[in-house]
Amino acid sequence: MSAPASLKLSVEYLALDRAAEVPSECHDGEMFPIQAASLAHATLSVKVNVSGCFRDALKGTPGRAAASTLRVRTAATRYVYPDLLVFCGRPELIDEHQDTITNPKVIVEILSPSTANFDYGAKFRLYQALPSFEEYKTPDSRWIITSAGGIPGNCRPHGRTLRRGGIPGGVAPTIRSRRKICGGR
Repeated sequence: MSAPASLKLSVEYLALDRAAEVPSECHDGEMFPIQAASLAHATLSVKVNVSGCFRDALKGTPGRAAASTLRVRTAATRYVYPDLLVFCGRPELIDEHQDTITNPKVIVEILSPSTANFDYGAKFRLYQALPSFEEYKTPDSRWIITSAGGIPGNCRPHGRTLRRGGIPGGVAPTIRSRRKICGGR
């Protein structure tokens, strides 16, 4: 008996992606190379130090933050690379390569003009299908620094956070944005 088509597809995608110089997301057999980050995207990531904020908020908890090099399998034939993810407890990895997780709790996507519609729409729906998924944070690379909350702990630049601006579709799909992560602060 032969392997199911989804298994063959997943094995082929993972082999290609692991060997590639540029990673790709996979949606039902179609591969989409990840675009290089824009200057605004890269500097927002550093300015706010999003991964450091989550690392600090997760101290003393079973949670850990992971960078964009960790792939997420959202369905049998769908694999994506979020900018940052948080998982609580033991990571559920799909194989011995330990480069694909299936149990993220919080996902962060730094939006750009070219990805905002996909990140707010189809990608968000993929994440919602994961049983472990609870929260989606979507800072925009075009945001401006203002006052308010949203980034964990005291990691807001100079006690401030970001305000969404110019995003098509209105309200960001954020779930419980001020809740404690993995039992932390």
